[in-house]
Parts: sequence; C-alpha cells; structure tokens
Amino acid sequence: MSEIKTDKLSGTAAVANVTVTDGSITMKLQDGLAKVGIYHDLTNNVIQQSFNVSTVTDIGTGNQVINYTSPMTGNAVSFYVATNGLYGAGEVFGSGGGSHYQRIRNTSWALQDSTQTHSVVHGDLA
Repeated sequence: MSEIKTDKLSGTAAVANVTVTDGSITMKLQDGLAKVGIYHDLTNNVIQQSFNVSTVTDIGTGNQVINYTSPMTGNAVSFYVATNGLYGAGEVFGSGGGSHYQRIRNTSWALQDSTQTHSVVHGDLA
C-alpha cells in the first residue's frame, strides 16, 4: 500500500481545483468534504464539538438554528441529522447561506430536545 504525506494540496490550474478521479468520474476534492459539523447538547444548549459553527440558537423544544462561521453559497446543500440513536429523525430547512434550521423528533414524531445531536452539512463555501 502506498502512502502520501503532505500539509497542503493545491491544483496546478487553480489553487482550489484539486481533482479526484474514480474510473471515468472526476470531481473536485473539496466538493466531497463536509463544510459544517456539530455535536451538541440541545437540552443544556452546549456545543460539544464543531467546525465552521459560530453559535446554536435554541428557539424552543426540538427547534434550533445552527449558525455558520463561514456561509455556504448556492442551493446544492445537503444535510444529515442524527440524535440519541434516532438516525435521520430530524427535519432540516435551508438552502445555503449562513445557517440552517432543524427540528429533532422522537419515535412518536413529537419535538424533543436531546443531549446528543449531530449535524453535518455538505455544499460550497461562499
């Protein structure tokens, strides 16, 4: 097995254009990376770990807004939310910009706060 060690990757045509090829499919490396990630406790309103998150705004039981440090651009944004073993048991609203709104629900579909909520966002940074 080969190993590459580096502190920086830059494209030759453009610094931000490092491509990855899998068979006949080619894409920019940065397109496949998560741009926002957060693990937080909604019950106590505490961010446990995060990247590209400035704050979480609690707007009621099971409802919160995740505010980004660096905004997203365009509408090609995808989200994943998981909470206390209820994978995907959330609703996410938003299409880029500087934040997203999410709701967390239990198995009875009632809104709930959770001590373990995880969100990941993919898209393009502005």
